[in-house]
Amino acid sequence: MSTPNSSSWSNHGWFYVSVRIGLFLWVALLNLITISSTWARVIDVMDSESGSRLFGFIGAGATLGQLCGSLFATGMAWLGPYLLLVSAVLMELAAQSSKGIKKDVLQLPEELSPIREADTDQAEEAENIPGLTQRTTSPKSPASVAKPQFWAILDGLKLILSSTYLLHVSLFLWLSAVVSSFFYFQKVTVIAAAVTDPTGRRRLFAQINSFIAIFILAGQLTLTGGILTFAGVTLAICSAPFVAFVNLIALAVWPTWIAVAISETLRKVVTYVVTRPARELLFTVVSQDEKYKAKVCIDVIVQRLGDATAATMYKLLFSTLSGKASAVSLYALPVCLMWILTAFYLGHQYRQLSADHPSQPVETCRRYGT
Repeated sequence: MSTPNSSSWSNHGWFYVSVRIGLFLWVALLNLITISSTWARVIDVMDSESGSRLFGFIGAGATLGQLCGSLFATGMAWLGPYLLLVSAVLMELAAQSSKGIKKDVLQLPEELSPIREADTDQAEEAENIPGLTQRTTSPKSPASVAKPQFWAILDGLKLILSSTYLLHVSLFLWLSAVVSSFFYFQKVTVIAAAVTDPTGRRRLFAQINSFIAIFILAGQLTLTGGILTFAGVTLAICSAPFVAFVNLIALAVWPTWIAVAISETLRKVVTYVVTRPARELLFTVVSQDEKYKAKVCIDVIVQRLGDATAATMYKLLFSTLSGKASAVSLYALPVCLMWILTAFYLGHQYRQLSADHPSQPVETCRRYGT
């Protein structure tokens, strides 16, 4: 069964097109929301110290799944669309495993207190209102669970707008999404010019991704904990924008598929071994509501806005510069510089919050032997 390309979509009815678009959007959003919620739960039961040691191992689980999925899809490509059935089974297994996490959540006592002055004021006001204390202690309370998801998103946006720290986290992720998506479009453009055969391009991308996944897995298991513990969060979150700056210059000077392969390897290894775990550590110094509500908004809405911004920028620049890939790369350098400055300032804020409000040991971490 062949997959029709975009030019043949006009031959199908609205229902076919709607199902395809709906499935794509659902999978994309489900992936972002699931990963963000899982990390929020992990952050909630760990402090900065335990997270520095263990986030690499948790990220390695996702990398191992990506590697196994790529290898399985490559070896079982003859199944065609029936591979979706395998994905459905794996998603069901993941859903069943989440029940254990939910049980553990319901048994946990309140462990983290608000750390910002605004949070403390809200907590004091809640104590003075009869019957309200139970609803303000934790996002896992029945009142929070029963709240419609749309209002939960609005609550997350409100928390972001009321916190300077979360606004800087949002800016950091937005700039990260802009540069990453920009680099993706640049990578596709260079590869398309170097490898004209579509099958050859797919094979090259698959080989690069599999090669990178092995390095990421090894780095997460052996390097992440040591880097976060000894180098610190500031250096870790500054490393990705610095590498992106170097990569864009390299592609401007040497726009070949070899440069793309080297740049992509360096970018992803640094991102997933160093910067991504450090980015999750940024949420260990915020309140529970901010972890569960604001974090999902940042990881989903802000990241999608960054992707859309990058797509618009790249389309305008590519058409204006007559398709010169080397020149397009240079226009993203100011964004990288802004990203570096934001990362440095965000790391400074994180250190201040960690020093002013040190994390308390979490009983759940001790229970799991961390």
